Amino acid sequence: METRHLIILAAVAVVLTGAVIALGVLENRQEVTLKEGSYLLQGFNPEKVYGIYIKQGDESLTFKRLDERFILTGTYDYPVSNDQINRIVKAIADIRCAEKVTSDERNHAALGVMGEKGSLVVRFFNESGQKMTGMVIGRDRPGFPGFYARLEDERQVYLSTDALPPVSTNYVDYIRRDLPPGRKTDYVRISCKNGSGAFALDLREGKPVLEDVPKKQRQNDGAIAEVLKTLQQFPVRNIHRKGDLSALSYPTRLDFQRKDGTVYRVELAEKDGRHFARTAAMIDATGPAKGETGGGGSGQEAHQMARQSVDAFNRDHEPWVYEIDATWARAAQRSQKDLLEQQ
Repeated sequence: METRHLIILAAVAVVLTGAVIALGVLENRQEVTLKEGSYLLQGFNPEKVYGIYIKQGDESLTFKRLDERFILTGTYDYPVSNDQINRIVKAIADIRCAEKVTSDERNHAALGVMGEKGSLVVRFFNESGQKMTGMVIGRDRPGFPGFYARLEDERQVYLSTDALPPVSTNYVDYIRRDLPPGRKTDYVRISCKNGSGAFALDLREGKPVLEDVPKKQRQNDGAIAEVLKTLQQFPVRNIHRKGDLSALSYPTRLDFQRKDGTVYRVELAEKDGRHFARTAAMIDATGPAKGETGGGGSGQEAHQMARQSVDAFNRDHEPWVYEIDATWARAAQRSQKDLLEQQ
């Protein structure tokens, strides 16, 4: 079986199973008869997608493409991850026909494909704002992995071959979790300063090493592993504009340093039992770790790639304060002595 690629943005591609998709858009699509195993979206070109609308029940979300990013429009105009957008497109574009069910609109309600009245509806729009196509997702068929679906502008209902991956209409699910961004193995050092003191972990050898261990003591590997595991995830609960929380103070600071010399800083605040984080990226004045360039380049090229990463991160994250889980905040409040044990 060949592969087909959905390229939404120049730097992002999603690999889908199936035949190579034909170019074109679906504004003037005419109803066609699909064979078993055919994709419901015929002639769909993801490169033309500039807008996405998702609705289920009382919840709806709208995404619009801005340069190389997609923005969650509305209250926040928040830049979501391109990976999240690709997952939506992949989930819908990968729907294949197991069998034709009915073209009688009187059966739509029983199959859950009435449209916005209770169904999951996903629409794609082109650069000029015209609808390319829309998909109505209905009920699952009991005892079968697939579900009922139809193109929004057609009456014919199909049974899909496979289950639908999750497509959320909750904006919280689109908040970016890439804080700090990239792979865990990209980082060479984590340092933390808080009201209890400070500690730093050297990650260059693959195993975390606590810096500045006093004589007659040693690092507590179990405690360090627990802290590191927590800090390498970022459990976001909500987002707020910085201007709405301007009175917060941020006494705790963590710096995550990468091989390429970039540093991703997370500063923490607490108010009324809730925990908040703001982020920023910068270039370490000392440059990349010895022998490391991170992106595979060297010299000026590596520095340029690092600067581009920093600028993109700050553009996307600087306006926001992230409300985070208390577990992460507690890990950042550890002191040096919490990570030590007697020899």
